[in-house]
Amino acid sequence: MRKHFFVIIVALLLTATVCVAGCTSNNTSPSASPTRSPTFAPKNISGYRTYTNSSAGIAIQYPPSWQHSEPGGGIYAPIAFFNVSGVDMSFTIVSENLGQGTTLDQYSQDLVLALQQNSTSFTYNSSNTTLAGYPAQKLAFTLVSGGTTRQGIIELTLVNNTGYALTYVATQDVYHNYVGIAQNMMQSFNITT
Repeated sequence: MRKHFFVIIVALLLTATVCVAGCTSNNTSPSASPTRSPTFAPKNISGYRTYTNSSAGIAIQYPPSWQHSEPGGGIYAPIAFFNVSGVDMSFTIVSENLGQGTTLDQYSQDLVLALQQNSTSFTYNSSNTTLAGYPAQKLAFTLVSGGTTRQGIIELTLVNNTGYALTYVATQDVYHNYVGIAQNMMQSFNITT
């Protein structure tokens, strides 16, 4: 139960950050939507299942041994939640309309600030990458919350004023067991709208 609570907190922070970023933007001019790389093709992983959410306009592949759910039930719930039963780790997908004027840098900075404010200790490295063929930022982080140290990766992109955040987080003892799978999932992620 405790690990699920932490996952929900991270998802809430992501979506609350998205709402704050969209609601506090002073720039009312339309922002240019990024262009998808013409060579982008989502990674096709043999043996993986495909999760599709047509209303959110996304698709991703995940291992058949992983469980998935659509938490739903409100604005602050992730679109999709993936995990392995009995293991303190999760993979979540969150999207939210940010409104015009929000930049990818603002989106990322607001997320970092929220994570710093809601953990005992938070360290991270940021780098530029692509997600679903769009410009993105990747945050590799370590945080301490409730006396437990966790590591994770968040990849964020912004497309047509919608922010997408894919998060893999796990306790330090299991992080390396699943990080490769999480990276494969991120490479298979596709925005279909």
